[in-house]
Amino acid sequence: MFVLPAPAEPSAFWSDVKYTDNFVLQQSVSAGGLFLRNVLATIQNVLETKPPPFRIVYRHISGGDTFILLGAGETRDEIEADWKWLYDNIMPVVSDLEDPAERASFVVTKIRFLATAEGGQDVSADRKMRAATTTFRQTFDVGRSENLVTYYSCALMKNFMLHQGWLYLSEHYFCFYSYMFGSEKKIIFELRDIKDLAKSKSMGGVRDDAIEVVTRDGSRYAFSNLFHRDETFDMLSQLTANTMKRVLLNSEYASTQHQSSGGHKRDPSSASALSTGSRAPAVAPVAQRARSLAEQISQQRRNEEFQGEFGLPASETLLSVIDAASMSIPGSVNVYSGKLYLSTSFVCYMSRDFRGCRIILPLAAVRRIERMSSTDSHLVQCYELTITVWHQMDVSFKVPLDSTECNRWCDALRGQLKTMVEEQQAAKASQTALSRYTLRAFCKTCASEFMLAAGDNEQTETFVDCLGKTFGFPGDPLIQKEKPKRRYWLKYMRDYGRNLTIIRRAEFDRLIRVGLPNCLRGEIWELSSGAMYLRFQNRGVYEKYVNDYLDRPGPYADEIEKDLNRSLPEYAGYQSPEGIDALRRVLNAYSLRDSELGYCQAMNIVASTMLIFMTEEQVFWTLTVMCDRLVPGYYSPSMYGASLDQSIFQTLVEDTMPVLATSFKKRDIQLSIACLPWFLTLFVNSMPLVYALRVLDCFFLEGPKILFRI
Repeated sequence: MFVLPAPAEPSAFWSDVKYTDNFVLQQSVSAGGLFLRNVLATIQNVLETKPPPFRIVYRHISGGDTFILLGAGETRDEIEADWKWLYDNIMPVVSDLEDPAERASFVVTKIRFLATAEGGQDVSADRKMRAATTTFRQTFDVGRSENLVTYYSCALMKNFMLHQGWLYLSEHYFCFYSYMFGSEKKIIFELRDIKDLAKSKSMGGVRDDAIEVVTRDGSRYAFSNLFHRDETFDMLSQLTANTMKRVLLNSEYASTQHQSSGGHKRDPSSASALSTGSRAPAVAPVAQRARSLAEQISQQRRNEEFQGEFGLPASETLLSVIDAASMSIPGSVNVYSGKLYLSTSFVCYMSRDFRGCRIILPLAAVRRIERMSSTDSHLVQCYELTITVWHQMDVSFKVPLDSTECNRWCDALRGQLKTMVEEQQAAKASQTALSRYTLRAFCKTCASEFMLAAGDNEQTETFVDCLGKTFGFPGDPLIQKEKPKRRYWLKYMRDYGRNLTIIRRAEFDRLIRVGLPNCLRGEIWELSSGAMYLRFQNRGVYEKYVNDYLDRPGPYADEIEKDLNRSLPEYAGYQSPEGIDALRRVLNAYSLRDSELGYCQAMNIVASTMLIFMTEEQVFWTLTVMCDRLVPGYYSPSMYGASLDQSIFQTLVEDTMPVLATSFKKRDIQLSIACLPWFLTLFVNSMPLVYALRVLDCFFLEGPKILFRI
């Protein structure tokens, strides 16, 4: 392997294997007695100076003592291949050059080009990382295809002895190596074998610098002296999570491979530390080459946390964050303190205080942005960013005046807006689906626009084209208090926006928990789950899948057909062709969109419930978010997500209701037999529909944890 040329000193620890006037192939040797070798090995382990066993150096002058390191290798065959290439391509040219300085310049230039060529290992890694990679592969037999992600200095406490060494984290392995005065300690196991991972304290609970790792075979390891404990823990958590995702997705791949027909097939063997499945966001190759693998994984963790926090599509990449930003709304006395985020398509804000406030603004909904000097509530100079959104509402953010984060954030926002405008113009010129990028057409599909247009006139119809508009909604409007709920939401949307530009204060969550009016239930479900943003970015996609289904039904069409008449048969809409046809289109379109998951029973129950309050396209994208993010693995062939939640539910019952759990065990009753249908259908088939709708209200707001609270 050729490396970036660097000075190298002659040493008695290297012996010549092959040599010419200017090039030398050397092998490391052990010198001195046993004590000296142990001391040398200990120093190399602690200071991370263990060299590769073979190297190629360039000698300025024949017989001179000034070397330039050109290549290093872990095996004889590898270094011999590099030597042969030099012998065939470089040495003949060097022998024709007379000036020693010209020879050295030629060799260094050629080797530097080879080391930094596209796809080379040394593109962005520094010398320490290359040395650690060499040590890692030399110490642990993991294969050359295994990439080292990062490494940390730490100590392992074992049998009342402290083994100082190095922790290596690769794409698939957890490794530790220590050598102290003849005592060698080597640990290696797969990341998939980690059962528990926790932060801990060392030195009797004095120092917060340790982590504990428990494996599936019961082994427990305590690593201390970690100067970057939190960074180590976060990196290890992300690598373990990615490994578990690959294991689950590969098991699904094995079970569905024979069912795939013309769809995309994923090769499980090609998975890396970043490739957690076909739904993972794509990263530009140039960006990948510019950053190390550890940086990419850290960025992936930040992106996933950001996407989960705001319910955004998996394609969103976090670009910039302002950690200290206060927010105010014209006409409101409330001032919030929190973080201001910018991603590829959204501006987001999350407050820190107990009152809670969140904003998710698509860049397409931004009308105007102003930055000016101002003062905060403490009369301190600051920048004020005022964003005017599509619905003519102003939102103001104040950030510190000397904040470099603000400049980076504004520069990134300017670049994203410029890119968005260029995409819009190109789409309009080519008359593609993106020509509908403006909000006007999208807002016409939102019930909140009709409700605000109707105002206080409660007699005006404010429903979107859903089954409830034709066949009625479950429950008695008087008992459900539809009119008061509508008035509360009408006032809230007048003050704090609606659909894509709504501000989610604490009152937003409270109104959902109180109960949603039928006219807004579908839109709030879509908004709370994040499906609205997915639908906004993918307009026209649902119609494409429906047309594909009509032209050529997918492999799950027959199975879907069998379950259509079993979907909420008590509701009038599913006793007519209109309701059955709508459900058929949605389920078949989704089975084409996700051919790996396809269709599973119980999906029809949930989809049929949503169709009462939502349009077909809204149901399609809400079902997508539900299967991909809210309850992943619930409707897969192995139902691994539902099985995992059943295990959690079983543990909760044993901890909180031990008498009931003991009674089930005595009678040999498996709790999952009774409870699995509850989770799969989100309680729709387990209680009266009007109560199940309240469960769905909270489910889309708070996520799957609500299923354990019913």
